[in-house]
Amino acid sequence: MKTNITKTNSFTRSLNVVVPWDSLKEEFNKAFITQSKKFKMPGFRAGKVPAAIVKREIGPAIEANFGESALNKYYQESLIELNLIPINQASITDLQFKEGSDLKFTAVFEVRPDFKLPSYKNSIKFKIDKFKVSEKDINHSMKELQNNQSKLKSVEKASIGNYIFADFQELDQNGIAIIGSKIEKQYVKLGEGNFDEKISKLICDKKVGDKVVIDLPFGENKISKFEVDIKKIEEQVLPDLNDDFAKSVSPDINSLKDLKEKLGENISKNLDDDFEKRSNSQIIDYFVDKTKIEVPNSMLDTFLKNAFEDEKKKQNNPELKEEDFNKETKPFAEKNIKWLFVRDKLINEEKIKVDDSAVDNYIKDAISNNQNQKDEIKKYYDDPNNKQNLKSDLITQDLFKVLKDYSKIKVTEKSTDELRKDKDGKK
Repeated sequence: MKTNITKTNSFTRSLNVVVPWDSLKEEFNKAFITQSKKFKMPGFRAGKVPAAIVKREIGPAIEANFGESALNKYYQESLIELNLIPINQASITDLQFKEGSDLKFTAVFEVRPDFKLPSYKNSIKFKIDKFKVSEKDINHSMKELQNNQSKLKSVEKASIGNYIFADFQELDQNGIAIIGSKIEKQYVKLGEGNFDEKISKLICDKKVGDKVVIDLPFGENKISKFEVDIKKIEEQVLPDLNDDFAKSVSPDINSLKDLKEKLGENISKNLDDDFEKRSNSQIIDYFVDKTKIEVPNSMLDTFLKNAFEDEKKKQNNPELKEEDFNKETKPFAEKNIKWLFVRDKLINEEKIKVDDSAVDNYIKDAISNNQNQKDEIKKYYDDPNNKQNLKSDLITQDLFKVLKDYSKIKVTEKSTDELRKDKDGKK
């Protein structure tokens, strides 16, 4: 077998293969005999049709089937011989084979692109803010818990903060109901969202059975007139913030003080996790920006196709145009694919490994810390794919630890109050 590999670009290869007839003759004759035994023709017993007639009647079909079969075999042998690992299905061109002649074909496929890592030891530098929990964060979380455990009580008159259950009938410019434009059984909270204080004041002091006409945003850049038919008015009753409330949140909490401490710990952990993600993102940006690497077309197409299908399901939007989505998502896709290649090369460069025992210990810890979900966790990691993904994640975590040791990171500690102030200033 003769092979010749041509490098089209950093990731595309064109493989020409020639297999001499002498190497194929025995295999072809076996295939011919097998098909001859199956061939039936009037005037002959099955399997007894003369070879010359078999060749005349189905010879081209036998050659074509054998060529396809031999192609797969010698394509795989060529890849092993040349130490090539395609990342997509090869496109086969110029397939040639006839009895007595060599088998020839060309396979075009993509491989991982060739590239060099940039200098990174002591070269990665960036500034980053690290946020600390504030009293406002804890109070906000406490209020959310209150809301989750609140109850609704019917009241006679509507006021700001109440919930109303109503039907909304759109009206035309003359105040006549538009047929087919009625929205029924809607819950809204007065003083929030589209029902700001100005609009809500028009509903305040109204009772069940009353109707009131208001202007509301409806559609893109459109204000419509609606007649609101009030069916129910409810007041939100919040539980008192005391030790009993704290105990109702979780059985391992004994007092309101314990609850606040627990909330503070959870928020701090979330802030620390966010800090790690942002730090990792800075490192990823460094390598993606500094590494000259081409993204294989097949990987980009697959990424975009999968992302588009996920977005369609998530948004439940059949009108979403794939061309527009791909144009917007392409930079994100290219960045992710580039980092995938860089990550693997860095792992190999730094010789980072995670033993199976470390994976098992991680799962044991997860079960130990979440006893109420132990069956779900065990079932999830019984799937080999999920366990392999966990191993990959742990390897990536170790990689970032190594890269951070090589980095010069200037960390500025800030309160989340400052973060909120910055966000309010940008509005």
